[in-house]
Amino acid sequence: MNQTIKETKSIYAKVWAAFFVVLLVFTWKLWLPGFTNFPRVPLADWVSDSAFMAVHYVAMVLLVASLIALFAGLLKDRLCAGGAAVSLAIIFCCNQHCLQPWAWQMFIFTVLLALLPIGEARKWIARVVISIYLYSAIGKFDYQFIHSLGQEFLEVVLSWSGQSDSISVSTKSKLVLLFPIGELLIAVGLLFRRTQHVAAWGAIGLHLALVLILSPLGLGHRWPVVIWNGVSVLLVVWLFLLPQQPSESANEKSSIAGRLAVAFAIVILAGPMLRPVQLWDHWLAWGLYSPSNSRVDLFIAESSQSRLDESLHRHLIVSNEQFGSVRFAMDQWSLDELGVPIYPQARFQKGAASKWLGQNDLLQRARLFEYSQSHPVTGERSRKALKLP
Repeated sequence: MNQTIKETKSIYAKVWAAFFVVLLVFTWKLWLPGFTNFPRVPLADWVSDSAFMAVHYVAMVLLVASLIALFAGLLKDRLCAGGAAVSLAIIFCCNQHCLQPWAWQMFIFTVLLALLPIGEARKWIARVVISIYLYSAIGKFDYQFIHSLGQEFLEVVLSWSGQSDSISVSTKSKLVLLFPIGELLIAVGLLFRRTQHVAAWGAIGLHLALVLILSPLGLGHRWPVVIWNGVSVLLVVWLFLLPQQPSESANEKSSIAGRLAVAFAIVILAGPMLRPVQLWDHWLAWGLYSPSNSRVDLFIAESSQSRLDESLHRHLIVSNEQFGSVRFAMDQWSLDELGVPIYPQARFQKGAASKWLGQNDLLQRARLFEYSQSHPVTGERSRKALKLP
């Protein structure tokens, strides 16, 4: 019986590997530098771009090979997971944009699967998943979500029953709160054995609803986020609905690898609490679908439009904020060019904008403004002009 449970859990690890490869295919330009002009922003910009590109490609080969080996059962699962974890860490250092939420989640899982026996790893992965629901819910009790993306979610749901026009704006703002309340109840329910089964089915319902809301039947978001929610259904089944494997021996738990895994998991579980003081990034703190992150706005002189490739002109937006300038929507460029949202952190966006301006000899013809993380109650942000290199 125990062997059957272990084999089933190994199958789920293989399924994740397969779906992660699918996500890589959908967003391949993000993961393969040189095929796009969208600037890469490494964590530490102290070596040349060519060196970063070479390291990035080596890491990508290791990542794909590890995932294929895991799926095909060519090597031990823990060895494959370790290869994937190391390669993802290197890629994140080469380009912060690759820290998409689904990639960050996969990195966490691969680290735990590499350091712990699969039964013990499952317990810590379950705790991480519960924290995702918890932090994601808390992040949605926020002015920005309630009055922006939350309203879009609600409009899709209401359109299914044709009730949108019959509900007042103030009532809609209150109804939006049902999203984070439901997510919070799921997180709390998953904590306790007596309510875990019901909460797990609630989580499955949540992800299936998000698949419909974000799909072409709803808001028409990019396919990676739709696929990620679909895979999350399988994750919930594996973690909370399948029979649990008996705990590993004490020696395995107290090994150096085991202690490293526990320390890593504790950092991942506690780290998002540092987001309010901006010591933990928005996505890494599971600020999902809540646009309260810090960001930048880039304006370039209207007379400089001719310097840009024609394919970029559709991302130029007329604005009354800066006379004689147009706003360049790097967020939309990221979606169109790479198939992923731009990394929601002012630090990254400033680096990407500065590098792109330098590549196009526009540093003296542009203005860059940084907006702080918004206030959760009022939605207000501070703004400051940034000095370009």
